[in-house]
Amino acid sequence: MWNDEIQERVNQRITYLSRLFLIILILLSFRFWYLSVLQGDWYKQKSEQNRVRIFSLPPIRGSIYDRNNQVLAEDVPRFRLIFEKGGVEVEEIEKRVERILGRELSPPFPERAVGEIILVDQLSMEEVVKIEEAQNELPGVIVESYPVRHYPCGEPFAHAVGYVGKINAEEFKMLRSEGYEMEDRIGKTGVELEYESLLRGEKGYRRIEVNALGKVVGVLDYRPPYFKNSVVLTLDRELQEYSYDLLSNKNGVIIVGDPYTGELFALVSKPSFDPQLLSWGMSAEEWNTLSQNKDRPLTNRPLQALYPPGSLFKLVIATGALEEGLTGRNRKIFCPGFLDYNEWRYPCWRRGGHGSVGIEEAIAQSCNVTFYTLGLELGPDKIINWANKLGVGQPSGIDLPGEKNGFLPTPEWKKRQLKEMWYPGDTINLSIGQGYLLVTPLEMYRVVSSIATRGEVYKPHVLKKVLNSKREVVREVAPVLQDRIELRNETWESLIRGMEKVVNSGTGRVCRGLPVKLAAKTGTAQNPQGEDHSWFSGFFPSSHPQVAFLVLIEHGGDGSGEAAQTARKLIEWWEENRGGKSGK
Repeated sequence: MWNDEIQERVNQRITYLSRLFLIILILLSFRFWYLSVLQGDWYKQKSEQNRVRIFSLPPIRGSIYDRNNQVLAEDVPRFRLIFEKGGVEVEEIEKRVERILGRELSPPFPERAVGEIILVDQLSMEEVVKIEEAQNELPGVIVESYPVRHYPCGEPFAHAVGYVGKINAEEFKMLRSEGYEMEDRIGKTGVELEYESLLRGEKGYRRIEVNALGKVVGVLDYRPPYFKNSVVLTLDRELQEYSYDLLSNKNGVIIVGDPYTGELFALVSKPSFDPQLLSWGMSAEEWNTLSQNKDRPLTNRPLQALYPPGSLFKLVIATGALEEGLTGRNRKIFCPGFLDYNEWRYPCWRRGGHGSVGIEEAIAQSCNVTFYTLGLELGPDKIINWANKLGVGQPSGIDLPGEKNGFLPTPEWKKRQLKEMWYPGDTINLSIGQGYLLVTPLEMYRVVSSIATRGEVYKPHVLKKVLNSKREVVREVAPVLQDRIELRNETWESLIRGMEKVVNSGTGRVCRGLPVKLAAKTGTAQNPQGEDHSWFSGFFPSSHPQVAFLVLIEHGGDGSGEAAQTARKLIEWWEENRGGKSGK
């Protein structure tokens, strides 16, 4: 029966339910207020993100020019066809595009991002025009321009200019905080790598509106990518290409520059490679063929290859002997064609000998016996000390990546590494640039340049100036005096006179009769792997040098032969085409 007790229980339950309902209502109201008022902006932003998608567009790199404003590297536009999925099905769009272009497409199409596929990766200009004219038939289809690096000079500039490629995982990890993405291009070698921060441009973007199903409604906004800076190099395109051709089918190095500023006019390494192929991407098989080539075409020889300097190192011995007072213009050393020392006979390159020769004549004739004698008198420690002072084994600081240092052997090194003592024969070999001694061509170029300037050592560089997007100069590279080698004036005079005699009456007579006065030194470096390497280095005009040069030809034989003949052609070209620079 219904009674008062039951009624009271019902009323209590109603009260509890009413209170619970009220509490729930209050909580819901509070939650609604919290979401709509306190968190409204955040949810609005999230909603906007769901509605709008932003696709970044790769940056355009600045161009690279030679000193005469000829293009060495530039971005050129390529075109691709993008389809933003929307109301029309992919199959229908494919048929329409095929009809308009008059060719078949190649599905499956790569999806670059959610809701976005690449229908055609490369369009010709004619095809671009066709697509633009038929735009009303192609909803959601966009012609997109993207940059591709172009190297018009090819192999001669591959090592100096370098190339770009897709960023790898390690590079991405380091550069992610700077805005790089996994699809970005980045400088891999040469100027492209060294000045990546200058050459890299600004990315563009495209904002796409999508509906609740993720289908594209339209393009809301678009900002094209652009470049910020271009760079002008000290290199001379015509000289570089001519120098590269001079080496013909030989491997080697040619360096030409201004000893008083550090500017390099030519920096040639041969063999080389086509930077375009590496920039576009190579197959694993192609890469293995290139990287495992026994001639090492990827090695930047002026900076990275190590060679015995041969007789070019005699300039270091002459400098030390003159400064230490061991020789001078009046001392003569007799050369019978050999030196007997401790029951060993060390030959001179001229079997009949040179007779009695002074230091200048010894430089001119590259007399081994004279330098054996002076080297033994100096001893290994002083030889190494003077080599270091002249820059051998020291980094030049050139503004290119990957520079290596030469190797100067010492008695301590030999004892530690080879577990052998240093013998007089080691000093004798060192005195003519042989034995364990190794140098880079750039190091020997700097030795010769420091003689040209009488001790002023300038930092070698390939960057001349930086231009902004309006081609206005925003930075010019000034010469950097790195060191001053203090020698007596008599030492400089003896070195330069000896180098002049190399050309006039010595081992470099093949360069006699040039239209400019030349000071130079030949070098023949023994090579255990084959024929000797051929060196020839110098500067001109010898009285007030404005151009220094170095030629190295691997397996070129005697330095007075192939390297000197190549240098003669180089100097003749310079005088004919750039003669004002050398003040002939």
